[in-house]
Amino acid sequence: MKTIVSMGRILSSRPTWRARARRATVHSRYHFGWTGTQHTGGMHRAYVDESEPGGGRDHTAYVLAAVIVCDAECDGIRADIRAATPRRMRKLHWYEGLHAQRVSWLDLLRRAVEIIVVRYDGAAARAERRRRHCLERLVWELDHRGVGGIVLESRGQTHDHRDRSMFDALRRRGVGRAIRHEHVRGADEPLVALADLACGAHAAGVDEELGTVVVRAT
Repeated sequence: MKTIVSMGRILSSRPTWRARARRATVHSRYHFGWTGTQHTGGMHRAYVDESEPGGGRDHTAYVLAAVIVCDAECDGIRADIRAATPRRMRKLHWYEGLHAQRVSWLDLLRRAVEIIVVRYDGAAARAERRRRHCLERLVWELDHRGVGGIVLESRGQTHDHRDRSMFDALRRRGVGRAIRHEHVRGADEPLVALADLACGAHAAGVDEELGTVVVRAT
């Protein structure tokens, strides 16, 4: 679990054409219906990580970020993530980065096909309950986009089992039946770091620049 520390105002290059195109179709910060289109042209996976605003002290909020990547691009992006990881870090972490590093890391997120952030903002609840709300909405979004796999950073055997139980429950309801899921150690799969960066960028308020789709878990 990560505590996201805002980087304040961020200065970076102009949005890509993809980000500008998305901005033209976004009319509010939050979306309540289906928000995307199907991704074609090869297998796509979503790399997922979470954050709890307020360092886990705010029991009314939860954030789940998914960064969708085409399998054909994975090796190149992994190499770029490894090259961007400072020697002092075991794996790339937004909250450990300096301002200039965080700005440069946004370019890694621009390699993604799409970034989705699911937010829970509601009644106070335990972390796992808030996570389930977010996971349900995320799987629904990914299912409609034709994403074939979800890769989550492992939180340990007990928590991973709870995630698997949620995936099974969703499949029984007809949601995400074609999506395969797996848990990996963050140190073993650099691409999971993209989702950590997406959480940090969301906290820093640069969703619009990146073309991030932000949806609310209900």
